[in-house]
Amino acid sequence: MTRLLVLLWGLLSGCAGELTAIPNTTTRVGEPQVERGTELELKIFTTLADCRSQVSPNDVHLCMPYVDRANGEVRLGFQFRLDGDPFQLPLTEDHIKIGHLGRELQGGGVNTVKIIPHDPERSAQLFVLLIDGSSSMRKGGRMEKVRKALMMPEVVQAFFPEDVKTGVVVFQFTDRGPVPLGGRLQVYENRRDFRQAIRSQLRVLSGYTHLFDAIKFATGDFLQRSDIQDLLTLHQMTPTVVALTDGFNNIRAADTCGDNADRLESLLSHLEAVRAPDSGTDPRRRPSVYTVGLGRPLRPAFKLREVTTTVDAGTLCGRRKVNRRINGDLENRGIDNASLEWIARVGGGQSYVRQDRRGLGQAFQGAAAARYNWFEVRYRIHPFYLRRSFKTTLRLISFATAEASVDLFPSAWVDAPPGLKGEDGWSVQRPYRVILVLLIPAFGMLLVLSYLGAAVTNAKRAMFMHVRKPKRPDGGPSSGAGTGSAPPPP
Repeated sequence: MTRLLVLLWGLLSGCAGELTAIPNTTTRVGEPQVERGTELELKIFTTLADCRSQVSPNDVHLCMPYVDRANGEVRLGFQFRLDGDPFQLPLTEDHIKIGHLGRELQGGGVNTVKIIPHDPERSAQLFVLLIDGSSSMRKGGRMEKVRKALMMPEVVQAFFPEDVKTGVVVFQFTDRGPVPLGGRLQVYENRRDFRQAIRSQLRVLSGYTHLFDAIKFATGDFLQRSDIQDLLTLHQMTPTVVALTDGFNNIRAADTCGDNADRLESLLSHLEAVRAPDSGTDPRRRPSVYTVGLGRPLRPAFKLREVTTTVDAGTLCGRRKVNRRINGDLENRGIDNASLEWIARVGGGQSYVRQDRRGLGQAFQGAAAARYNWFEVRYRIHPFYLRRSFKTTLRLISFATAEASVDLFPSAWVDAPPGLKGEDGWSVQRPYRVILVLLIPAFGMLLVLSYLGAAVTNAKRAMFMHVRKPKRPDGGPSSGAGTGSAPPPP
């Protein structure tokens, strides 16, 4: 029985000096390999000690690696670090590449990739709010909705957390360019000053909506000001731009939706450049961009499948709306949610479309808090590619350079039971006791069969007298005790 238990343990976990058995699986994991010379360290968690030191006790099981061969799923927990300390980031599937056995996986289809952020952190940030001040903001009390949303207690708290140094700058943009709230640039550093400024100075201006120019200014020339650079450096702040509009980027009355294609492409190229790892800017100083649309989306079904800075007018507007005028036509039907999503995804943030005060408040809160301490990556691949040892590589492709890999070694003898499908479509692992429930009866049956085999053999020998008599030294028949005669004299 002892030998059987030893064999069972060996099959389930194996034994090797540098490998770690993954709980509730029959897979082992090697030491993670971090790419040298990158701006950020990408730390892949592989041991319980790693996870327990960085995540809450309830999330340790999500932090540890997990391989479900039956469902073709792999899961890894990881963290970004700068100078040895955790570096919080907003991160989506668009900003990281997954490699399996040397091949890059793509989202969608069989190879599905998902990034799950954990532990939102309040980090030192400079929030740059860009509020649409064009004439259309008078309709339906739109500006009043924005004012009330910005003054919600939970929104103010998100911009000014108690334990972290933050600052807020507010601009309003029209065709006259971004204008500081109240006409004078001020960095609000406390809740009282911010509330007072929003209450008394936020108002509708006039003119067209130069949205793209405002975002380009906020992520470019504004951040290069010497006083802003000093502020960011002094408090180790990261800039976060939040742009709100109720319509379309609109330069002149004759603009069509298709006219914005080249303008958007220019803005996206700018965002890619200021966020690029080779920009020469400290990773802490590179901006993230969030967009908020006030109103109904013009294209509710729009989904940007691939993040690219090349903009096609048909993709941006839809074929039927390419030549439709913005002023007095499209802007009355909805907001340009396609451009807003494009900007946010290239800018490393998120896009929100809301119609009421509460929804706007939730959007501002999301933009203020969406930086995370660690992440899960999950990917799905054909189970065939999980039948042997494999290497998984994680590589950050925007904002900064970071890369790491890890080798995983599934057991060649036995699989863990497949995970149960969760509500999100991904497997939920089952504990070892499930494995034992399945395997112990099998090993018990083997043990019974081994004893039964011996018993059957002995019974056959007894029934058929398959016991050979020993021969005498002279080759004659034996005169053993069964004959009743005595052995011959010497």
